[in-house]
Amino acid sequence: MKKFYFLLVALVAVVMTSCVNFKTEATVDVKVLKDGKPVPGAVVYKFKDNGLGAGTTLYKSNASGSATADGGGIAHFDLKSPDDLDPSNVAGLEVSDEATFFFCTYDAEDVRSSLVTVGVKTGDKKNVTLEIEEIRNDE
Repeated sequence: MKKFYFLLVALVAVVMTSCVNFKTEATVDVKVLKDGKPVPGAVVYKFKDNGLGAGTTLYKSNASGSATADGGGIAHFDLKSPDDLDPSNVAGLEVSDEATFFFCTYDAEDVRSSLVTVGVKTGDKKNVTLEIEEIRNDE
């Protein structure tokens, strides 16, 4: 009898996972600039707003992903389901999700040097600019 329940649970799990379409749901291209010029090789970190706002971006260890800017200073992010957005197709029904993301860079001491906030929904192809600010310690 236990074997039957185990097989039933396994079958239900397989059916449930086959009903959800996991894929790229949206894209965000982050153009990294410093003094108005592209910054190739800059590492941009991605954070999903979990209700705590930009406070989660103070530490890059909280990031859910990162990308390195190409020669034109653009870091490309594919926001995928289920990690970033909810699946757009569940059991044949179209679903739309919307979330807020933060994209940041950090300096050599791991202090956040730039931040941009982006609202993204299923199907979006966003382009945003992230301006790295020079921190000056005038004494």
